[in-house]
Amino acid sequence: MIHNQEDELDKANKYLRLKNVQGRNLLVVREVYRRETVPCQSALCLAGCQSDNNEIGLLPADVTHYLVPDCQVAREYLEVLEIPQLTGIIFLQTVAHSVQHEGNRRLHNRLKNLVRDKRKASVIFHNEFQKFSYCERLRGENLASWQSRSTYKAADWFYNHLAGQIPVVMVTQDKQVIAEYGSQQVNVFVLTLQEYLDTFWKIIVPSITDLVDSITASLEARSREKDYVGYLPSDVIEAGLKTGHYIQGFLNVNKSNASQEAFVHRRRQDRQDDSDSDILVHGMSNRNRAVHGDLVVVELLPRSQWRGRSNVIRDGDTDTKDTGEDDIEENTSVMPTGRVVAISQRAWREYVATFSQDEETGLKGGKVLVIPWNYRIPKIRISTRQVEALKDHRIVVRIDSWDSDSQYPNGHFVRALGKIGELETEVAAILIENNIQMSTFSDAQMKELPLDTEEDPWTVEEEEVLKRRDLRNTHLVFSIDPKGCEDVDDTLSVRTLDNGNLELGVHIADVTHFVKPGTLTDQEGKSRSTTVYLADRRYDMLPGILSANLCSLISGVDRYAVSVIWELDSSYKPVNVWYGKTIICSSYKLFYEIAQAMADGMPTDDIVQNVPELQCLPESDVCKKVTELRAAVCRLMAVARHLKARRVRGGALELESTEVQIQLTETNSVEDLTPKEHLEVHETIAECMIFANHWVAKKIAEAFPNSALLRHHPLPREDKFENLLTCASAKNYKVHTESSKALAESLDRCDDPHDPVVNKLLRSLATMAMSNAAYFSTGTLPRDQFFHYGLALDLYTHFTSPIRRYADILVHRQLMAAVSKSTDANGLPSNKELEELSEHINHQHRASQNAQRDSQELFQYLFFKGRDPDDECCIVDAVIFQLRENGIFVLVPRYGMKGPVYLKNKEGQMAYVQAFGQLEWTGGNITKRGHTLTVNTMFGAQSYTLLDHITVKITLNNSWAHSSSVRLELIDNRPHLSLSSDNVARQQKAEIIKEVSDAAEEKRSHRSSVDLGVNFEELKKEYGQSASDHNMYNLFQSFKEMALKR
Repeated sequence: MIHNQEDELDKANKYLRLKNVQGRNLLVVREVYRRETVPCQSALCLAGCQSDNNEIGLLPADVTHYLVPDCQVAREYLEVLEIPQLTGIIFLQTVAHSVQHEGNRRLHNRLKNLVRDKRKASVIFHNEFQKFSYCERLRGENLASWQSRSTYKAADWFYNHLAGQIPVVMVTQDKQVIAEYGSQQVNVFVLTLQEYLDTFWKIIVPSITDLVDSITASLEARSREKDYVGYLPSDVIEAGLKTGHYIQGFLNVNKSNASQEAFVHRRRQDRQDDSDSDILVHGMSNRNRAVHGDLVVVELLPRSQWRGRSNVIRDGDTDTKDTGEDDIEENTSVMPTGRVVAISQRAWREYVATFSQDEETGLKGGKVLVIPWNYRIPKIRISTRQVEALKDHRIVVRIDSWDSDSQYPNGHFVRALGKIGELETEVAAILIENNIQMSTFSDAQMKELPLDTEEDPWTVEEEEVLKRRDLRNTHLVFSIDPKGCEDVDDTLSVRTLDNGNLELGVHIADVTHFVKPGTLTDQEGKSRSTTVYLADRRYDMLPGILSANLCSLISGVDRYAVSVIWELDSSYKPVNVWYGKTIICSSYKLFYEIAQAMADGMPTDDIVQNVPELQCLPESDVCKKVTELRAAVCRLMAVARHLKARRVRGGALELESTEVQIQLTETNSVEDLTPKEHLEVHETIAECMIFANHWVAKKIAEAFPNSALLRHHPLPREDKFENLLTCASAKNYKVHTESSKALAESLDRCDDPHDPVVNKLLRSLATMAMSNAAYFSTGTLPRDQFFHYGLALDLYTHFTSPIRRYADILVHRQLMAAVSKSTDANGLPSNKELEELSEHINHQHRASQNAQRDSQELFQYLFFKGRDPDDECCIVDAVIFQLRENGIFVLVPRYGMKGPVYLKNKEGQMAYVQAFGQLEWTGGNITKRGHTLTVNTMFGAQSYTLLDHITVKITLNNSWAHSSSVRLELIDNRPHLSLSSDNVARQQKAEIIKEVSDAAEEKRSHRSSVDLGVNFEELKKEYGQSASDHNMYNLFQSFKEMALKR
């Protein structure tokens, strides 16, 4: 060893024995430099060894001890260490290397994310570079012994380095290590993980013991002969991916046929174009232990073994046994079919599950199979002693392993969620299943933000005002939002300039003024990525002090904004555009209905009654102000008409409908058919937002050609239009799909004056055929792929909702850097970082949409749960839009819901409607010809044709383990004559939410304390409903309106 006195470094050689691609052993020699001044990263340090890097989080001074896990504990019990209450953890360099090389990449990423999370106040200490904490491996010493000795020596060094100010606890599962090192140093404790948790955390986190027991049992589970084949070696996979022999993509299990059908969708970077088809993986054997969401590698089977999708309506199942049945007659045309040969990345997470109703207690070893809430996930084997106590509860479990000799994956119990069927339990299940974590904002995060109280009101800073363009006295700024909207993040202005041109301004809340990069608030916003709107509540992306106060552009107060201001000529073409930071004071907070009424000529007195800002004005000024405001609204609507017309002429896909919302790029949800009054002012606001998003996209793409955050809406795949084309042809309509413009024009011609539902249904099917839009970094796609298909724009991004979307915050930062011509992008994410961020934001956005859908389905079920089956609300009209081998799919216009109607039951009997309207199940068969499905029975034949109307009854599909839902049952093969008006239909959704929420509140108010359960307060804190002043279903509806066509 060579000592360098000048740099105080000790140089040594590190010898590594590795294997190359050919399997030969190699001896690699690396130089290692050790020194005294490796930062300990503790706030208690007296030696001044801290780094100047501000990104390094310090170990806190206010904890009772520091925790040092050994390699085994970090690898096998990392989930325990991830519990929020456990802070001040020191992960040694030796331990991190063990997790990386003896664990797996996913585990290593979890450890790195834990350390990056400032809330955990944990660090990685480079003990192998600190010359007094490093241990040389002795000749003949095995790896585990050296790792344990290194861990203890580093723990002992930490205690002495901090001058004994704080005890240090090393945790290990090796009893021999405890015996050897447990009594060597006072206040350096060596404990098993169970002893440590019982000593420090059992009272504070009661469920932590069960978590450790369950993980331990899962680790010990090894049995049975192999049910699956092993995975191919990584070098074979890598070579096969390069040559195209293997294909990589994400596994998507068919919810309705979970044990038989899954599809592999290629990753965006692996697709040659957007039309690349999915690959069918049929049966559990070919799926080879892959779980829904995993990134898998598949090998295509010979063409003779290719299959088609099943054309039979099925209820979801979780049976992992292959039936061996080949329902060839039930399959559609064949598609590429393959088998899984490797797993590139596991998507294992927490799963909501339930014990089987007939599960026996006291089983050997406490091993039981639990049924996941999600049909796509197979049953999971766990070990727990709480089956009897939690039999009627939903629980949370994790998968630990799935060996080739096990039919089911092994997992462990994490915690109990609550009793099955209770509203808060079911809402919590929805959040967990969509991987949405919405804890309360921490005190540390709130301390970063300004205060606004009666004693200390927030005001704009004069220094900041001088840096901004002041629009308070020069522009009439106003907002148009849904009733009850509190988080107003966009306002508008329009005026005529001296040269006769128009000036249009879009002013967006300047969230980035308060949320700086790298802060705790920024980190939390990045983690959440979006505000989540459920049917009866919302979970904000940012704290309320910002979203509902300082960043809400309400009227009458000064607010910071980021503005885009255009000068438009007489033909409404931009001749100049200005981007920058402004300060505004909105004059009016209008809602959609009053703005539309003003444009339609509402009398002045009625306007004053509906606009509070006008009511406090002197009577002499009222007429002038009303005239000024009305003119601004009308002028704004005129501008929007021309902007939209230009976009439509350019080929924009326009789905005009009173029910179908323009959210092609956001979701294929059936909720787009919710009956809702359509106003022109809705499109006015949407068009202005689209215009702003487009021009901001142009600016940032020009400034950062390789690292701008844009939004891409790819071309829809032609095969996705099959259902639309089939339905349209049933009425002899011709739908053209070669371009978005052709599609929109042909849909306009699909108009049945006697049945307006037909056009609405066809537009909904067109919506369902669209691909999902996604955020991306411009450095990852070729320039010709930047376009937005639905909006017919070459560049598009999201800029107008930074309160609700983290993508908009990133775009604001990029825009300000572009405006300041700071092309060095200091503080902005690189192309690689931005692409990773894009994937995360896309994932969170999809999760939010799925949670919205699940929440609405939950409330639909709870509403009908209290209804008599013969109630007028339960007997409804439905329209057929798809034919299957054993039934039909229908749309219920009244509620905007879609679902299957069985014409053949599980016993093989056919549905026949008698002349007096009574349904009878009897023998027979079903034949399909063209657009018609015919049921042939001994009583005669009955036909069901696409776009026909039938009568169905909404009943309950109760489920113990899965989410309960509604079921549609055939009542009559003729249309249902309902006396309900359109207005009643519009009110129905709101009634569902209100009635179920009121019932749940009444139940909570009358529930005795003994029924609350030990974890009720914890559940309520983590998943509970927001305060009544923030709990508005109307706000969710308004958000959907604000998202029109974006």
